[in-house]
Amino acid sequence: MSDPIPTAKDVIDFLNARFAERGLSHRLEQIDVLPYVNPMWLANWDAPQLANVDEVEDDIREARWRFPQVLE
Repeated sequence: MSDPIPTAKDVIDFLNARFAERGLSHRLEQIDVLPYVNPMWLANWDAPQLANVDEVEDDIREARWRFPQVLE
């Protein structure tokens, strides 16, 4: 049996846990999920709430590596 496809909630939970571990005050409430799976296996989601927040770029990069394709 294959692993279930991760959801937007999985990404949000992962990032918020990372921010809490690092003592950052940022918390993510939602992400934008594209309505299709990207055939190039690039991330099909974005976190506009964190746009231009330099201190979380590595965390977002890690989340995109772990969760490249998610469901809403």
